[in-house]
Amino acid sequence: MPRPRYDNIDPVKKTKLLEAAMKEFAAHGYELASINRILDAAELSKGSFYYYFDDKLDLATTVFLVCGEPESRPLELKTPASVDEFWAELRRTSLARLQALESRRLEYECLIRLANASLTTPELAARVMPTFAPARMKMVEFFQRGLSLGALRTDLPLGTLMALIEAAKAAAYNAQYPGDTIPSDAEMESFTDFVIDLARRICTPPKG
Repeated sequence: MPRPRYDNIDPVKKTKLLEAAMKEFAAHGYELASINRILDAAELSKGSFYYYFDDKLDLATTVFLVCGEPESRPLELKTPASVDEFWAELRRTSLARLQALESRRLEYECLIRLANASLTTPELAARVMPTFAPARMKMVEFFQRGLSLGALRTDLPLGTLMALIEAAKAAAYNAQYPGDTIPSDAEMESFTDFVIDLARRICTPPKG
């Protein structure tokens, strides 16, 4: 995390630094991002950087949380009354969140790159994931409702089902968009539908 003095940084300087960092991480990912290029774009000295941050991980964490702030808010999920309503509501909220990201293209591209990096950089994941815990708890409550409606299989624990969906989503994303590929808006909408269908296949109670 940034040093406490970061909270008192000049707002104009902060905006330039964050925008430069977002562009760098969006273009090059975490590993290949250059602090020197960020500082040049932000018109800051290296001394200024280390006045506010310990290292690139500190900066990446800060940028990740800024870009992901809307996604860290608990979803406004309507309570479904049927199995079909459960899956329809899950699709609706997924697309709504995606459309919100698409309206913030730079933040969206940066977030995808850093989210990909968090899968292979435990230190980054450990720093950012707690911020998303409230949103995750809201989703757990929604899935518990799905369980009571019979939308989800009961032969596996709910936590296992949700973990399977996340693992399948990550595997499918990496297969369709290898490396640091940034999908287009249309591709992400198509991918969202694919993931919802995949989740339904994983979670639907077995027949008989």
